[in-house]
Amino acid sequence: MTSREERLAALVARGQEERGALAAATLDICDEIERRRAHWKLASMLATGAAAAGTIAYKLFGSASLAARLGRSASVLSLVIGLLRAFQKVRRFF
Repeated sequence: MTSREERLAALVARGQEERGALAAATLDICDEIERRRAHWKLASMLATGAAAAGTIAYKLFGSASLAARLGRSASVLSLVIGLLRAFQKVRRFF
């Protein structure tokens, strides 16, 4: 083998080694990207769920919600019933 052939064989071997290292690094990067994508997807799903739960809670328990209106109505109704009972008790004496 001449020095030129040896040099070409060494360059081919070096190219194969670098190609293998590059392929391994590319796979590592792809795995890291997929891992981060999965983390961000999970974080996004959790944030969406929290926002939906907050919206539902606000709609159910906010100041303009049906539950709040029923609570205010129940308070007024309770006061009226209490006054009517008191009036009936006072009326017995007259």
